[in-house]
Amino acid sequence: MDLGIAGKVALVTGGSQGIGLGCARRFAAEGCKVMIAARTQANIDAAVASIGGDCAGISADCTSKEGVAKAVQACRDAFGSAPDIAIFNVDSGPKGAFLDVDDETFAAANTNNVMAFRWLVQQVWPHMKERGWGRILTIGTNSVKQPHRKLPRAAQNTYRVGALALSKTLSAELGPFGITVNTLGTGAIETEQFRTVFTKIAADRGETYDQHIAGRVAEWPVRRMGQPEDMADAAAFLCSDLAGFITGQVLVVDGGNLETLQ
Repeated sequence: MDLGIAGKVALVTGGSQGIGLGCARRFAAEGCKVMIAARTQANIDAAVASIGGDCAGISADCTSKEGVAKAVQACRDAFGSAPDIAIFNVDSGPKGAFLDVDDETFAAANTNNVMAFRWLVQQVWPHMKERGWGRILTIGTNSVKQPHRKLPRAAQNTYRVGALALSKTLSAELGPFGITVNTLGTGAIETEQFRTVFTKIAADRGETYDQHIAGRVAEWPVRRMGQPEDMADAAAFLCSDLAGFITGQVLVVDGGNLETLQ
């Protein structure tokens, strides 16, 4: 199926590993020119080498205004154009339960989830408006529909929803210019970070990682762990020509784990 995005410039923040890397690979396979922005140069170099073709990377902290500007400029320098497709995928900030964290933790979550998203949109929307076509996609979490209870994520539960509200607001403002703004709600996707977190949880319960995961997936409609490719496939569709009438939405990719209707 032709998604109609060959030749488009795609910026993937946090694109050197995990879900971001899965997205970068998928967009490259669709014929996009891909810029990976991440913080660790060694990971960036490895990701770019594994993808090949029209793929480049830049070391930039995309939770900062300066880092976002640096990443967008790298697209211009490498491909002669600002991004046509922007994937906002950054660390959600320090973790913890409400009773255990301080004001700085909440402020950091606001910066990473809401302000950094604002800064990215500020950088990319003028080019998209000029082209009459653009795709902005946030890699979020299924906690925007059902806040985490098993994981201590008070600040993330709060500001991931803030980012979703901003996405919905932007969809109305930018829609007349041919720009869509959507969110992917991440479920249990088996990235290195996921394995690290749940290996510790399993150990605390006297289980191995595999034992713990087997118990979890046995309760899901789709009885397997999600993979970065599952997210990447959904991201490619939402950023395609085929999804031009879909905006302001959140698509949860979690194997049916959530039990909510909305």
